[in-house]
Amino acid sequence: MGTEALHIVASYDISDPKRLARVAKAMKGYGERVLKSVFECNLDRRRFGNMKIKMDELIEPIEDSVRYYILCEKCVRVVEYSGKGEGFQQDEDYVVV
Repeated sequence: MGTEALHIVASYDISDPKRLARVAKAMKGYGERVLKSVFECNLDRRRFGNMKIKMDELIEPIEDSVRYYILCEKCVRVVEYSGKGEGFQQDEDYVVV
């Protein structure tokens, strides 16, 4: 699996308030919330796979939906929005010593 960052927009529609809270909390570990049920994430393929597995564990597939939109580099540069918000943010690199 490659280590290149995938730029992912993840959106969800969860019918149960308790599941909704669990999904929202879990998503915070993978990206930045940009709307109530929309997160922007910069993940390598392994972390993206882990995120999908986690969401599959949390949702009720007959009632809920999570969608993942993977954006190319060119698409990320031309993201447009109106109102409050910022463009797609790159994750900062940290060095732990």
